[in-house]
Amino acid sequence: MGKKVFKILSIDGGGIKGLYSASILASFELKTSKSITDHFDMICGTSTGGLIAIGLANGMSAQSLVDLYMTKGSKIFPTSNNYIIRGFQNSYKKVKQIFFSNKHSVKPLKRILEDLFGDKTMNDANNLLCIPSFNLTNGQPKVFKKSGSQTEHFVDNTIKLVDIALATSAAPSYYPVHEHNNFLYTDGGVWANNPSLCGLLEAIDYYVGEGKEYDDFSILSISSITNPNGWISTSNKSKSIIGWKEKMFQTALDGQSYFTDYFLRKIVPKINPKGNYLRIKSPDLSIAQMNIITMDRADKKTLLTIQSLGNQVGNTFATKPEVLEFFKTIKNYKNN
Repeated sequence: MGKKVFKILSIDGGGIKGLYSASILASFELKTSKSITDHFDMICGTSTGGLIAIGLANGMSAQSLVDLYMTKGSKIFPTSNNYIIRGFQNSYKKVKQIFFSNKHSVKPLKRILEDLFGDKTMNDANNLLCIPSFNLTNGQPKVFKKSGSQTEHFVDNTIKLVDIALATSAAPSYYPVHEHNNFLYTDGGVWANNPSLCGLLEAIDYYVGEGKEYDDFSILSISSITNPNGWISTSNKSKSIIGWKEKMFQTALDGQSYFTDYFLRKIVPKINPKGNYLRIKSPDLSIAQMNIITMDRADKKTLLTIQSLGNQVGNTFATKPEVLEFFKTIKNYKNN
């Protein structure tokens, strides 16, 4: 009998750039004629990646998630296709973000999530889930989990998916803090923008290894698009909050994602139980692409550019043996 492999899919955060990740996964489903939900035991996702993870675990195809970004993205992040109007929008939103409130209203996103998931809870998901957030009330990281019978807790299984999605995607200064059961939550990207390590720890704690159900693990990690974030050497070194602008949050996201990837590439070959880790990274961007791709710009040109990048990378990796290996066998985990 062959070894049982616990397969984990991990999806980074990144706002509207989640369209890139969803497009890669849609290419995989198209090329293999197989669904993500049937071939991964656990799906991890942070922020926009958490929304994708929840959607996949509730029967949505990756292509339907691509369509959601394409048709609803400009409602979630209001962006005009007219560059003059867009300029006024950006100026207004930046002033609002710096001096008064969060940059965007959460109402459109909440309505979309309610239409998708209604009153469904974590327990309704078809896959194990790990969705990072940060609990501001007690000052500690939080991972919302769909737990199997192997774990010691089921506390998250009855939480509504809408609440979990809003908690993981409440990006500081972009969206309001999300309150649930008297706890305040902000975006999981503040500590786990690449949630691969969350999935690995959950796997080796409860599912993989000696005396457990699975022998090995395998992680497929999907990056968001990362814009080059380097500063010129003559940059003002005494920056205010206004001077940092979006770089304050984006630098934390990029740094965390990079370190997690580096750590896993180093540690996975050296630990027991044995496992594999495959990271599909951000594409190299042209200067023109850098100028239009941000966390929350969702005009038609930007959406089409992000989708095209995801399709290109997805089609390239969809024929690679190390990716196809994830789709050779159906997931072992079954709902309890």
